Amino acid sequence: MRKRDAILARVAAFILAEGLDAATLRAMASAADQSDRMLLYYFADKEEIIGEVLALLAGQLTQILEANRVPEQLGKNDLQAQLDAVVLSDDIWPYLRLWLDLAARAARNDPHLAAVGQAIGHGFHQWIESQLATVDIDLRRREATQIMIALEGIIVLRAVGMQSLVREVL
Repeated sequence: MRKRDAILARVAAFILAEGLDAATLRAMASAADQSDRMLLYYFADKEEIIGEVLALLAGQLTQILEANRVPEQLGKNDLQAQLDAVVLSDDIWPYLRLWLDLAARAARNDPHLAAVGQAIGHGFHQWIESQLATVDIDLRRREATQIMIALEGIIVLRAVGMQSLVREVL
């Protein structure tokens, strides 16, 4: 593993555990066992580090989701039920908590994080679409959007401690 990749992996683990608020240059350097200056030797600036960390974590999340993929395409309701259970699982929660952090920052007009969030969101939407058995392309896109909206609601309710409410209807 190249040194840059090792640094990125350590910073990603730090941000996944502590969130974006903790991601100061000094804290990220410390998490990577590097000086601030050395961190900037490998990356142009903090935005590049955050962007690459989020891309790495999105890839990790995709791997987790792929491990939960069923071999055949499903109807909307069946896929929704499967993804509801995945979203409520503890192993995926750190990624979703970070997703909420990213979304909140994007909502506060952080253009860099808004662009990163859109890229991740579009990728997730396409991943959902790829699992739907619906033949009509427009309908499949709408169904994927409906599933994504429902999942986001589950994520928000879990974030505020209301997962028991969600479980009542699942």
